Amino acid sequence: MRREWFLRYAVPTSSRPERRSYKNGKFFMKTKMTFQKTPLAIALLATLSFPAWAEDDHGHDHDTAPAKSESHADESHDDHDAHDAHEEEEETAHNHEAEHGEHEDEETTLELTGEQQKMLDLQVITLQPDANASLTLTVPAEIISNQYRTWVVPVRIDSQVQSRSATLGQHMEKGDAIATLFSPAMAQLQSELQVAVDGWRRVRNLGRRAVGNQRYLDAQSQYQSLRARARGYGLSDDAITDIEAGKSEKGIYTLTAPDEGLVLEDAFQQGQWLTAGSALVTLVDESELWAEAALPPSPGLQIATGTPARVIVGDTSVEGQVIQSGHRLNPVTRTLSVRVAVPNAGHLLHPGMFADVALSLSAPENALTVPEEALTRSADGDWQLFVEEEPGHYKPVEIELHGQLANRRIVTGMEPGTRVVTRGAFFLASEMAKSGFDIHNH
Repeated sequence: MRREWFLRYAVPTSSRPERRSYKNGKFFMKTKMTFQKTPLAIALLATLSFPAWAEDDHGHDHDTAPAKSESHADESHDDHDAHDAHEEEEETAHNHEAEHGEHEDEETTLELTGEQQKMLDLQVITLQPDANASLTLTVPAEIISNQYRTWVVPVRIDSQVQSRSATLGQHMEKGDAIATLFSPAMAQLQSELQVAVDGWRRVRNLGRRAVGNQRYLDAQSQYQSLRARARGYGLSDDAITDIEAGKSEKGIYTLTAPDEGLVLEDAFQQGQWLTAGSALVTLVDESELWAEAALPPSPGLQIATGTPARVIVGDTSVEGQVIQSGHRLNPVTRTLSVRVAVPNAGHLLHPGMFADVALSLSAPENALTVPEEALTRSADGDWQLFVEEEPGHYKPVEIELHGQLANRRIVTGMEPGTRVVTRGAFFLASEMAKSGFDIHNH
């Protein structure tokens, strides 16, 4: 070791061959290198030679003692450093946990100054039960025709369509012509009715005493029976009067609308033969429609007749009321049917539209309600309210929702008298969600 350090820092002055030797059939050249004795080389040589002098003075028995002592000292020093490092890591972790805990405590409750509250226009209300509150239950529905104001206009006798007057979607008034038809049975009825009306007119003019009671009753009965049959065939009073006056063409008659309505269906063509009972057109009065709502099965849920309801189709909202509540579940959808009558002024709604029905029900007793703006979501997605523990200090508390009261929601998990934030709750929730938020603006 000492030689290597000396050779490293000594400066070689010359290198020359010393002698040649022959061994194992080969010549070898020995070279002798000399070094210049520079001051640095002399100092290094003196330093490296000192331990050897000390070893010579202390004897051979203690050659390894310094090395062992030095090794033991190094090991003790390393153990001490490792122990100190471990303690420092534990202290750092402990301080980090303490700081983290303090940070969590700070985030649990937000503190606002009076100036900040005024800037946010923060509003706080006191929760109190509302005895007159009503619960809003919103369910899907379909707009259908008012079955009580829908007419099916059939062909009463076998007839052939001569011409049509009504078209699909046309709005018709009572008495408007739908179609003109021909029927042999109608021709026979017209002839019989003309004879009957003439006989009845003569008997009635002569009087009961002159013609006898039996003849008088027979003529009257014959005329009234044929006139009733004409009505059964679908003829109006004006059409029957024309037949009696001989103004109608034999076998030809016209069917008219029985009331005001819209032509919803017309499954016939001109020249087509229709058998008795075939539907000619379907008329529906769209001034009032029905919304057929489907309620989920819920024990104890009762929807009384007359319950206010709001029918919503897109941006259109119409007020109505329940006219019928079912008592048997639909075997396919497993829902309870509720029928709502909907005024349809201006024909805004049409059968077949999908809608939502908001039913106004009585709220549970002692229900606590809050406006929609007071509700926010916590970090895990649950609903929460910000409770005012004291002026300027607000803490989020998770709650559960149980229905809607118009623009308010029923909540549980709160006690009456609790003060909660309404306006400004969204700001508190968003600022709490920010990383490193400092409500004091430090």
